[in-house]
Amino acid sequence: MNESAKGSRNFYGEYSLKQWIELILRKEIILPPYQRAFVWTKEDVQDLIDSLKKGLFVPPITIGNYGGSKNYILDGQQRLSAILIAYLGLFPNKEKFRFSHQEYQTTASENDDLKDDNEDTMPLEWQFSYFIQEGLGLDRKSILQKIDKDKYIELKTDVTEDDNFWRESYIGFSLIIPISSELADQQTLYSSIFRNINIKGHSLSHIESRKSLYFLREDFDQWFLPKFIHKITINNAPIDFVRYLSLLSQYKKDASEASLAQTYKTRMEKYYKSYILTEIDNGKDTSMFSCLLNSENEKRYQELKNCLEREDFPQKFPSIIDADVYLFGLIYYTIAENKVIDISESLFDELNKKIDNDFKKDSSHTKSPAAFKHLRARVRESISIYGKYLKNQTNSGNEA
Repeated sequence: MNESAKGSRNFYGEYSLKQWIELILRKEIILPPYQRAFVWTKEDVQDLIDSLKKGLFVPPITIGNYGGSKNYILDGQQRLSAILIAYLGLFPNKEKFRFSHQEYQTTASENDDLKDDNEDTMPLEWQFSYFIQEGLGLDRKSILQKIDKDKYIELKTDVTEDDNFWRESYIGFSLIIPISSELADQQTLYSSIFRNINIKGHSLSHIESRKSLYFLREDFDQWFLPKFIHKITINNAPIDFVRYLSLLSQYKKDASEASLAQTYKTRMEKYYKSYILTEIDNGKDTSMFSCLLNSENEKRYQELKNCLEREDFPQKFPSIIDADVYLFGLIYYTIAENKVIDISESLFDELNKKIDNDFKKDSSHTKSPAAFKHLRARVRESISIYGKYLKNQTNSGNEA
């Protein structure tokens, strides 16, 4: 297929707020699987309503047809959520829809920084799908009768019950119809569009942006975000598993840690996304990474899971130094090399000795663990230590 066939036909128009609400409640427009959580505040909702009352410009909604049968909301989730919230007069209670570290965007800092979450800017584990569950109904009265109001707070506006406002206020739309009927081409198109969207100044978190890449391969998120990894934390924040995969992917490609992430010092998120795309594209057009994910994923991930869930394997690390020494070698041999580790007390002794007697006694290392020279040292030493504890090897090594 030529490149021009991978674009789209674009159509434009506008719907009244009442029509938008009907489209949502009838599920004629839906959220794609990678859409973000709700980040707007009550003030944001009121600002949108005030703008509509005054006839001010409101950015249009972008809808994309996928597979000929689904109409995904690519841009405008927050606006449409706000419209539905104002229409029903209910705002999700932060206490009832609060994300935990394990469930949302934060991952452990590469420099062991401890940062408190700003409660005013944290997103909610809520999407408008909570208002369109089966059996709730297709109108305000039915929904209000059946919704669990204990999870919401009242948000009455002077237009909540003003039918004229909902019928006579409009928001425009852009409808994207892909030229290609191939789902792979459509996924690429929509993922690219979503990653370039910044809604109302609320930037996508790095996890949200990555999820739009996972959408390029069905069910691939389970390999980048395995559930068992959430239990492994550094200072109570979950580890960034993609960070480990990407660095080990390049290590496998180069057979060395010497050039890991070279030239990416201030652009590590770009480095991680380049790795994700390498896996999604099956290694096409890259000289940096080696694909780690393949038909044996399930077997390899189960082995990693078994190791991490052992009673004697630590799950809470005090610093990224500890976590890296314990995890780089383990992940490398189980995922990249398909090996089985002989987990033993002597292995733990050797890992702890490297952490306490070498790395943590170096003040420059503890002050700046994200520095490449220190990161590369942790990768090298962790893999070297685990390499002596592989099962079924002639000289597997059992001495610390």
